[in-house]
Amino acid sequence: MLRIKGLNDSLVLVFDGGSLPDYLTYLQDKLASNPQLFRGSKVIFQGEGLAGLQHEDIAALQRLCLDYGMIMNNTGLPAPRLASREPEEGASPPMTAPESAPSSASPDTFLFRNLRSGQRLHSEGTAVVWGDVHESAEITAAEDIIVLGKLGGIAHAGCYGDESRIVFALNLTPTQIRIGNRISRSSGDEGKRPHPEIAYLENGEIFIREYIAQEAGLRWRT
Repeated sequence: MLRIKGLNDSLVLVFDGGSLPDYLTYLQDKLASNPQLFRGSKVIFQGEGLAGLQHEDIAALQRLCLDYGMIMNNTGLPAPRLASREPEEGASPPMTAPESAPSSASPDTFLFRNLRSGQRLHSEGTAVVWGDVHESAEITAAEDIIVLGKLGGIAHAGCYGDESRIVFALNLTPTQIRIGNRISRSSGDEGKRPHPEIAYLENGEIFIREYIAQEAGLRWRT
């Protein structure tokens, strides 16, 4: 049903066949039995069972891990299942694509919930948060950071030294932004921004500017 194994410096949660209540019950019992053992551990979700879950189901499992102080490092999560529709009477059956070899897992990380204060998220690719990042929460990513909500915590894009990366948020009010090895701290203005913004590095300094959709194909240079 659900197996936990070590991989380098991370814990891998392998979801075999099962339902969300089964996964939650097993994981809750396992984490509660020794919370200090799991606190601060990086966790990766894998397994065929994930393909049968909805976005909100995966978010519930992520939330449980975060509540026990674990660091999400979800690489290559499968797309959640969609509700199927019966074909209309007389309609031709849908065409199916030929089978092909599976592609390699993406290192990008998607979190479909808020990241609360004190929680941490790490991605070996780009980190995308569909929600808010609360104050004192922290995101680190080897590539870009994209927050579709308010970014009020700490964001470190290009955490392995890549200075070409960006931080984007619909409401960009972080306590600290890092890009590569450069750091910029909050100005203290935490009011809501009237437009999305991007932070990027240029000439050794971090700049923040309004996001302009027409320039999305450029590399955030003024």
